Amino acid sequence: MNPVIERTAKSALLLERDGNDGERNRLIFPFLSSLYTSLEPWGYAVMRVASGAMMATFGWQKLFAGKISDDIAIFHQLGLEPAIPLAYFTSGLEFFGGVAVAAGFLTRPFAAMLFGELLVILVTVMIPRGTGYQLSVVWWGAFLFIAIRGGGRFALDRLLAKEF
Repeated sequence: MNPVIERTAKSALLLERDGNDGERNRLIFPFLSSLYTSLEPWGYAVMRVASGAMMATFGWQKLFAGKISDDIAIFHQLGLEPAIPLAYFTSGLEFFGGVAVAAGFLTRPFAAMLFGELLVILVTVMIPRGTGYQLSVVWWGAFLFIAIRGGGRFALDRLLAKEF
């Protein structure tokens, strides 16, 4: 066996073992370590599904409940042109991207696009208002985390041969 590969494998085993032991030693109640470890994929899935589903509701309202005119007016006010196609694109991203993130399908690209949209919303709308931006910051952080982590164990991405 190649000595570099062997050394890397040994290092990975040591890090894995030390990481788990270190985690157990950091907990106030170490007996909960296995519970936390077993629930982590479920907790992440709940966060991903909730974030995607809630984002989809914003897109749904705009695309199918007649609220698109509000976005078009905001884009005109901000000088973001062409306002009409841009409003339909962002609303479609919120709806279809939210559904995709919730299902865990092409999770990283859709979460990255939603992260970018939320960044633009924060910088151009929410922060200049000086109020009401706190929840948008939470959304921004959630979609950044999802874009980095991917679909997780309970996602349609797992059915694909490869992940982004």
